[in-house]
This record gives sequence, C-alpha cells and structure tokens, in this order.
Amino acid sequence: MRVVEPMGNPADSHNSSSKPDWRDPFVLSAANIVPTTGLATDYLNVFNEAIMLFGLLPEMPDMLDELRVWKPLTYTQHFTRSGFGAKELAILAYENADPTVKAPFDALSLETANFLAVSIREAQELVADPVQLAAFVRQTNPALKVMIETLDGMIHGGHVGGAQDDIDALFD
Repeated sequence: MRVVEPMGNPADSHNSSSKPDWRDPFVLSAANIVPTTGLATDYLNVFNEAIMLFGLLPEMPDMLDELRVWKPLTYTQHFTRSGFGAKELAILAYENADPTVKAPFDALSLETANFLAVSIREAQELVADPVQLAAFVRQTNPALKVMIETLDGMIHGGHVGGAQDDIDALFD
C-alpha cells in the first residue's frame, strides 16, 4: 500500500499545531471518516442531491434545468471543493485507504456517475411525454438508490460482493 504522508516536518508530529494523524481512529471518527475504510459519507453528497431531483422529475419536470448542470466529481475533487471541515484529512485518509476497499469504491462511484449522467440525458429526451418520463424515473430511481446504498455500505466497511448483481436485478 502506498502511504502518502502529510506535508510538514515529521519531527513536529508531537506539536499541537501539527495536522491530525490520519491513522488515529479517534481522529478519523471525530471527523466523520470511517476509520476501518478511510472513507467519509460526505462524498455521497455528490450524488444525493442529483438523485433527489431526478426522483422529482415526474412532478417537477423543470428540475431538469438543475440536473443539466450536475457534474460528477471524484472523491478528491469533491473534498477539494467542499466546505467539509476535515477535507484535508479526508483526502489523506482516502489516499492511504486499502486498495481492496478503494478500487471497488472508485469503480462503483464512476459507474454511478456515468449511470446518473446517462439517466439525466434520457430524461431530457422524455420530458415532453410525462407518462414516459414518470415510467422511466420509476424504473431508474431504485437502481440509483441501490448504487448509493452500496457505496454507503462500502464506506462503512460492509460487504461489497454481489452489489452489481443487485443493481442488474433491478433491470431484469
């Protein structure tokens, strides 16, 4: 595993002004970062608002204006741009996360972003037909929610095997 050390002088690690230790589970927990995975649920905000707006499309098709400007962000991009209080710690913990946790998490994050972007484009094509739009949202929204629930489970160290099977089953 590649270890990314925080900037600064290691000799200052005992200084109270030094950065928090990304390896300390108490420091991570206090910052809302799951110590066992090094991931924070705050990242899911990249998707949550867009999925909520997507679900409202049948009743409020004008929400497409908001969804058109949605852009996926990687974990690091999100925390770099966010107001999350411990964003540097979140990035450092993520950079040092176990690759067996991080790789599938990143893969599903990318898949979720792509699926959501395609779903938004498809909804734009259906907006003129409220019945088709509603049917599309009813079919698609559960899959998006399963993806987010799976990402949340991965953040908390839950079982990740079979997540793709759960998502695929929604479309069968």
